[in-house]
Amino acid sequence: MGGQPAYLPHPYEQYHPGYYQPPQLPAPSWPQQQSQWGYGGWSPAPPPRRSNGVARLFVGLLGGVAALFFALVIVSAALGGAASSRAEGIDHSPAQPSDPDAQPVDPTDIQAVLTANPLYTQGGLANGRCPAEDLGEASKDEQTRFYLALMDCLDAEWGAPIESAGFAYTEPGLVVFDTSVTTPCGSANPQDGRTLAFYCPGDEVLYADAPQVRKFFGSIDVAYAILIGHEFGHHVQKETALLEAFDAAIYDDYDQRLVLNRRLELQASCMGGLFLGAIAESFPIDDQRLSQLDRAAGAFGDEPGAPDNQRDHGSGESNRDWILRAFSTNDLGQCNTFVAPDDDVD
Repeated sequence: MGGQPAYLPHPYEQYHPGYYQPPQLPAPSWPQQQSQWGYGGWSPAPPPRRSNGVARLFVGLLGGVAALFFALVIVSAALGGAASSRAEGIDHSPAQPSDPDAQPVDPTDIQAVLTANPLYTQGGLANGRCPAEDLGEASKDEQTRFYLALMDCLDAEWGAPIESAGFAYTEPGLVVFDTSVTTPCGSANPQDGRTLAFYCPGDEVLYADAPQVRKFFGSIDVAYAILIGHEFGHHVQKETALLEAFDAAIYDDYDQRLVLNRRLELQASCMGGLFLGAIAESFPIDDQRLSQLDRAAGAFGDEPGAPDNQRDHGSGESNRDWILRAFSTNDLGQCNTFVAPDDDVD
């Protein structure tokens, strides 16, 4: 799955992926205390303006790699607690397409690709059958089996609306690792403890760190499901030209990189919630799992209290809002984060 790196680093800038310091708690319980996630993001100086081809590729690296590492912050409070009574009252029927045979917008019109992408008009995802695999003790093999079953469903759910929107669709790959792994987007090692999962656009593969995910999620399967659903959302963004437009938008207005990145990440979270809503009946998302999803959804995002110049994934509250909004509506139009008010993507 490797291949040659899709981007080359610019000699005047560096990307620092940050670190993750997990709490010292027994696995496989949900952590009871707040943990820290460090994320470096972009270096302060903006890149040259379209006069340097190598620099343009590096901006692609930042937009396509740094932004796609999925930051996770664990909040205090264990999953479980009082069960919700909403599960059976939510209608997950897909919204009807408003433009089912749309053609892609002009790819050179960056704002149109981001804000008026024909994907948004394709209604909702089909209510396919996707029963959850048993995670057991969440070993690497058990996690792999769990993810692969979801990947089959994700392909089936997302392929149709992507193609209806006028784009070609390619199924992504999956690597679940418990030792160091090298990708076109860089290396990851479970011993570093700095990432749970990420999507690499260079080889179109979703990567999941089995020991780290097990440490924080135990066997709470709905948390694994929203994690992989988010990363798959980044693949949807790549297939529908959103990632490329995102890179270009940052290149054109580097000062807006953080808010643009939050919009990108919150859109991926929204897509993850949309998928879980579509399969809610067969997975199933019952009252207990909905309560767990409610809590887990607010645990994704930027570290609480992080400096403004490091806030690139959106607050836990914003992630929760976008995930649950999509879960409850099953309408792709609800995931257009690029036209949302700034307060909704904080």
